[in-house]
Amino acid sequence: MLIGDAAQLPSIGAGGMFERLSHIAPGAELSNIRRTLDPEEQRACADLRAGKSEKAMAHYYAKGRLHLEDTRDQALEQAVKGWATLTETHAIEEVALISDASNKEVHRLNARAQHYRSERGELGDLEVQVPGVHYGVRAGDRVALIDQHHEPGMERIENGARGEVLDISEAGEVHVQFDVTGQWRTLAGDDLARLRLGYAQHIHRAQGATVTRTLVLTGGWQTSKEPAYVEASRARQGTDWFLSREDLGVQGHDSDRIKRLAQNMSRSHAQTPSLAYPELPGPDYGRSFTQTIAPSRTRLPGIARAIHRIAKSKPTQERTR
Repeated sequence: MLIGDAAQLPSIGAGGMFERLSHIAPGAELSNIRRTLDPEEQRACADLRAGKSEKAMAHYYAKGRLHLEDTRDQALEQAVKGWATLTETHAIEEVALISDASNKEVHRLNARAQHYRSERGELGDLEVQVPGVHYGVRAGDRVALIDQHHEPGMERIENGARGEVLDISEAGEVHVQFDVTGQWRTLAGDDLARLRLGYAQHIHRAQGATVTRTLVLTGGWQTSKEPAYVEASRARQGTDWFLSREDLGVQGHDSDRIKRLAQNMSRSHAQTPSLAYPELPGPDYGRSFTQTIAPSRTRLPGIARAIHRIAKSKPTQERTR
């Protein structure tokens, strides 16, 4: 049994088979949005899924949930401030802080979120540095694994698992309780490199989450149709978008920039499986390829054009073998 949504993020490697199978195999489709009960939010999600991003962004702008700052740094800071305000009245795990840019940006979001929690007196004083990033962790921090953790004789904790730091010992051992299983583990030394703060996350790690509110830092080079749809469909009670004018061009009015954002969000990066391309009829593959597919060669992917050139060239003894 396959369950999914072909309009969400494409796979990292070869992909596109889920959508193809959904068209040729028996199946059932869920057509009603259940995560949010707000009809306007439902329409905005449906519009982003359908590539009608300009209509969706007009909704968010009218609701005051599209926040434009001059620079990316300012947009990042405003997103974290919004997160800090919401987490004063909502559980931290119910507010998603998402970036569709780099891991470096996610690290900055996490460090700033930790700063606000520290100012509110919600974290312990003892800090242990995490290898590979510029921050440490304290008791009370939300954390996530970026790799599997396995101790002999104990159940494996999966990559992406999220939890809370319960305590930090004087020896630098970090005691974490994970959300889904309720299990706790002690991480120290090299194992700490598997750990990251878990306040903010990249969109690829946020897919599948259900939260009360979502704040998205977007508008950069990775902005496209599939991430925008996933970002907009995480929250029960609404999504706020933060973006910078410098990412969308310094010329024109904000309305022009919102239009450019919508254009970026309408670009699809969905993958096409190789089975979607015509098969080569045989047995004379070279002759058949030249006669049946070559007329449309300008529409073929690069590898198909290379095969076409080989098929037209004079066969050598090596190719014959």
